[in-house]
Amino acid sequence: MRRILFLFALLLAVSAQAQEPAKAQQMKNIVNPQDTVLKKTEVRKFVVRRDRSKDDEKNAAMKAFVGQRFTDLEMLDTDGNSHKLSEYVGNGHWLFVDMWASWCGPCRAEMPHVVAAYEKYHKKGLEMVSISLDNQKENWVKAITALNMPWTHLSDLKGWQSIVCDVYKVWAIPDNLLINPQGEIVARNLRGETLHEKLKEIFEGK
Repeated sequence: MRRILFLFALLLAVSAQAQEPAKAQQMKNIVNPQDTVLKKTEVRKFVVRRDRSKDDEKNAAMKAFVGQRFTDLEMLDTDGNSHKLSEYVGNGHWLFVDMWASWCGPCRAEMPHVVAAYEKYHKKGLEMVSISLDNQKENWVKAITALNMPWTHLSDLKGWQSIVCDVYKVWAIPDNLLINPQGEIVARNLRGETLHEKLKEIFEGK
């Protein structure tokens, strides 16, 4: 009797072991493919969203607000005096609003083009206001002197939290707006030769 019970128990153990691989494979077929799909989906969404975000934001920055009337904002100059953007709009002048920062390498590289444009067209009716995304006033003021920028400078010294980023959806710098005498934004993100060509078209009629 004991021998029969022993053989019966042994048979049950062998049967259970034989079923384990099948169960494991079954669980693998159920769980692993789902995990893989989820992981791939998450990665794919992240990459697509990131790439789409870059493209959309870049295109938006190139076109945003063009054709619209400018939105006024108020900031302090280097002496701590408050100024509104509207102070520099109109009166027959065109206004070039430049968004930059002393710590921004591309901004500093672009500045000679901006300076040249100011020197050439200021007497013909071009005004400039630079709005800095700096956090440190000392660095901001030093850069203005070092880069020979003899026009109006404003900042709230809040970096990327600056009001200009919210009002004009600034996501990268350098960035800029060109506003006509009627207060309409006619161009955005003009750089290098493109800036000079646009100003030549306006002030020289070519």
